[in-house]
Amino acid sequence: MTTVWTLQQRRDPDPDYSNEEVRAGLAERLLDNVPELIAMDAADGVVEACYRVGFNAFDCATLRLLAKRTGEFPLSIERREATATTRPEYTVRLGTASDALRTSRTENPDFWEDEALVEEAARRAPREWARIEAEVQREVRRIERAHRRARADV
Repeated sequence: MTTVWTLQQRRDPDPDYSNEEVRAGLAERLLDNVPELIAMDAADGVVEACYRVGFNAFDCATLRLLAKRTGEFPLSIERREATATTRPEYTVRLGTASDALRTSRTENPDFWEDEALVEEAARRAPREWARIEAEVQREVRRIERAHRRARADV
């Protein structure tokens, strides 16, 4: 299942990232204690809770909390720049852990460059993660063999 969100950024394009871990924890507590957020769709509640503690709609903390609470991971994030009359707009495709793990680093850097997201996806999709680890190990062995051959030729 893929979910697509298109949102205009409501906060400062360069927000204050101080106390990010504390605010992420506060957002999680809000999800457990605020009836209005509990009653919302899970993903909507996560985005709203993160907004309430000062994060933009799809900051890293929001993506991590979405993954943890809903099992949805970023598959792609596109940003349209602001114009004179509009704010920056984001289109975010979310999918399963397996879907995210099948994306490439170049097409989905927001996922692959966030260690917490990758770890959560690996936990949720262990078979897909094992396949990725096996591919990496095969590539490492291939490079080592090529390196040994190159050294032997010298």
